[in-house]
Amino acid sequence: MNLMNLAHNEPVERFPWVEVFRGLAILEVVLHHVTGRFLRELPQGSPEWLLLAGVNRTLHFAVPAFLFMTTLILGASFYREFRLGRYLRNRALRLLWPYLLWSGIYLLFRYWDTGVFQPERLLHQLLWGKAYFHLYFLVVALELALLLPLFRPFLLRRPHGVWFLLLGAGGTLALYFLNRAYRFLPYPGSFVLWYLPAIALGLYLASRLEHLSRLLRLWPGVLGLTGLALALYLPLALRALQGQPVNTFHYQALHWVYTTGMAFLLLALARFLAGTRLGAPLAFLGRYSLQIYLVHPMVIRLLERFPGFPEPLGAKPAFLIYGLLALGVPLLLAWFVVRVRISVALFGR
Repeated sequence: MNLMNLAHNEPVERFPWVEVFRGLAILEVVLHHVTGRFLRELPQGSPEWLLLAGVNRTLHFAVPAFLFMTTLILGASFYREFRLGRYLRNRALRLLWPYLLWSGIYLLFRYWDTGVFQPERLLHQLLWGKAYFHLYFLVVALELALLLPLFRPFLLRRPHGVWFLLLGAGGTLALYFLNRAYRFLPYPGSFVLWYLPAIALGLYLASRLEHLSRLLRLWPGVLGLTGLALALYLPLALRALQGQPVNTFHYQALHWVYTTGMAFLLLALARFLAGTRLGAPLAFLGRYSLQIYLVHPMVIRLLERFPGFPEPLGAKPAFLIYGLLALGVPLLLAWFVVRVRISVALFGR
């Protein structure tokens, strides 16, 4: 039975590399946010700051990567029996409910932390994922869930790869220049079409799932292109972090190439690691990636708010403790709510 036939008969999420991919991606998210927290402790422009900032900007591909994997999973599922009502109910439980619940939780947390609550901005915050800085991802994921069924007829025709390239590159450039001219997106990163390159790649691989092993052998060429994009993007990203002017088109175009390439490379790495000893622990993290994503910013902020521990231990031990607690506390919470059978109520799964 080839891979496409297998995909027709069982959910793609049962492939071990799916959860390994999510595990790798959620590790990137936590490290990105922990490095961002420690950047504030270093003099801007110092060698130490530049090193940490370089790591932080390099670890800036999680949202396109998660959207890429979601597109691949859902796109492949469109080749099986598809019922729109069941699909929408499933997305509402797994995405809409956790988003609304945790937006409320973080609005309360922010009020406790800062004393700021703006009821007149509540609709705006919910529409754009601004109840807390990281929740925009769930808005984009919800938009993606609504968008993808529109591509089902397109996928079923299994069009030539050039159409996916036109969708990813052409659609992205059109959106960029339209927004540049008319400024109709107040937060481009909170809009699903801003991630069209990664989405188009996910659709293409979903339409060619039986050839996935062969396509992933292209990873050396993709690695070279991604490395070149990173080498050109990183200096711009560091300048932007320091408040210096940059060419926004060059910055964004290189970021699109880099993050889309990283999504492909992460998939290749996940398929390889799924068959190694690292596969099981990474899949464990991936199984609870949403829980980690939702909870870890609160852990980081609480540690930052009460710096009596672990900062006095020194930067390196404090960094390690931040990372371990940002992973460990959400995992402990996820385990506990499963045991008391309220996981679906809190996380939709």
